[in-house]
Amino acid sequence: MSDQIAARRRPAESRPVARVVCDAHQRQMARNMERRFTGEFSPGEPVRAAALIRNDGMYPHKDIGEPLVHPGDAGIVRESWRFLGEVYYTVEFVAQAVFVIMRGREMVRIGTAFDVG
Repeated sequence: MSDQIAARRRPAESRPVARVVCDAHQRQMARNMERRFTGEFSPGEPVRAAALIRNDGMYPHKDIGEPLVHPGDAGIVRESWRFLGEVYYTVEFVAQAVFVIMRGREMVRIGTAFDVG
């Protein structure tokens, strides 16, 4: 009986072990290419707001719902990060004296065909 059970069980198949070699230069080049094609913005890049950004209660000294940035206002990307699979950007708008957190779809690069200002 135990021979029949042993015959039914398959021996564990050996899988080849893959070796991953990390090349920092290649990875950096891939990130730059990825950023160019996905529309991500890099720090220091000038952008223009494509959406109205209102205070959601996080911005001090302003009322909730008060507009912080209007469409067409120019700003500079200061940093970017990912949270729950989405990219967020801290953008400084010097003329309005505000720092806001924006998504990529809420802004466009200055000097592109989509730039309306």
